[in-house]
Amino acid sequence: MKAPLLLFLMVLSVCCYAQRSDLRVEPATVAKDVVVDDLEEDYQDITTITVTNDSRRLIQLVRQQRIIGKPAAWKYGTFSRRNQNSPYVIAEANRSGNQPINLSPGESATFHVVLEPDGVTGDGRVEVEFSDLNVPGSILGKAIITSEIIQRSGPGSPATNSPGGVSGSSGVPTTVRLYPNPARERFFVEAPPGVKIGRVEVSNTLGSRLRKYDRPAGKDGYDVEELPDGLYLISIYDDKGKKLKTLRLLHRQFGA
Repeated sequence: MKAPLLLFLMVLSVCCYAQRSDLRVEPATVAKDVVVDDLEEDYQDITTITVTNDSRRLIQLVRQQRIIGKPAAWKYGTFSRRNQNSPYVIAEANRSGNQPINLSPGESATFHVVLEPDGVTGDGRVEVEFSDLNVPGSILGKAIITSEIIQRSGPGSPATNSPGGVSGSSGVPTTVRLYPNPARERFFVEAPPGVKIGRVEVSNTLGSRLRKYDRPAGKDGYDVEELPDGLYLISIYDDKGKKLKTLRLLHRQFGA
């Protein structure tokens, strides 16, 4: 009788161990409805995720961000609190790659999932998968974040956006914005309905004007291909000469 009982207890312990998760993700699921009065281009929505090593071994934690659906203008970035500080520059997060974080048993790490809607309302979903670099192909935990950005009134209401966060939908601009950003050869200026773009000026970060465009570029965009790589200030005026905004543009010859 002892041998079958011992075998049963061994099988039971193995099953219990298999059901135990090595990594705890809190919160694992987030659904957000964000209502704003004025959706500025530099607005960021930040979701904080904490992961804890519940195993008895060292985990070399790596993450992978998967975008399920979003308006075309939206950008996501996942930052580790250990090596990133606000304000968050999503282009920098995508360029720096995914550096592993050593998590000892019982230790936690905090991540910030940053959504930059770029002045466009809509809904989207991103999943952040966590795995152990020492165990290729295994997913230890996942955070799922679903967001809807709504403007309280005016253009960009939920009725103007495609349901379900379909990738490639552009949404309705609620403020003056630039795209693409970073830009390689040229950039474009988009404005809300009823706003007419006039003069556009390109300056360096010291305020020296480098380019001046006296009329809307339309489908041709604004050419910056010959400018050195770097950060530029784009001043945008309406057709009556009133300054609407000054926005930052990152120019990189070989793209983002």
